[in-house]
Amino acid sequence: MFLLLAALAVPGVQTEGTASSEEWFPMTFEESLEGVSEDCPGWITDNQVLMDVAFVGFDGEVHFGQLVVDARVVVDLQLVFTQMLLTGFPLESVVPICEYGWDDGLSMADNNTSGFNYRTVAGTDRLSRHAYGLAIDINPVQNPYCTGDRISPAGAVHDPSVSGTLYAGHPVVLLFKELGWRWGGDWTEKDYQHFDLQIKPMALEGVEHRRCWPPWRVL
Repeated sequence: MFLLLAALAVPGVQTEGTASSEEWFPMTFEESLEGVSEDCPGWITDNQVLMDVAFVGFDGEVHFGQLVVDARVVVDLQLVFTQMLLTGFPLESVVPICEYGWDDGLSMADNNTSGFNYRTVAGTDRLSRHAYGLAIDINPVQNPYCTGDRISPAGAVHDPSVSGTLYAGHPVVLLFKELGWRWGGDWTEKDYQHFDLQIKPMALEGVEHRRCWPPWRVL
């Protein structure tokens, strides 16, 4: 509970300005789902929310991004992204995976943090939790998927001494777990970038598809 309260303890500055040195052109919800697989059921896309995030880049500047996720996990991720912002945990990129043609490999290689992606678990015909918007991958280059001799993305190295890397006991990992999420770094086949929430995929009603800054925003 302490971690949860710490993540909430941020000033509610009500401004519309940006702290980033770059211009930011946010997507619309419709744009964020453009090109999604025709196999994706309508109820899944109807559950999704395009949420804004602010984050510290590896250049030390504040940047803005967007994440597509199931409506039920928006508040959790607002807390996590606020914690990462306030503690200076750096992210490379946070854009909807439609920017990569829904190709997870390209998104990982670009060190992009992403959520919803209607796809199966690699090497299986089982739908990933990403297919429901109930998972997020963070900094894949610093936090690769490791199975046997295979590392994804190629050339990535998991080194806890490197900024942007997640490890057991890291504040981001601890907050996710306090919120009830699983971390792939606990698995036999390590997936250090991956977090997911094991709640039942189900059709929701009245979803607000575009979520801008939360009321306790910091910028």
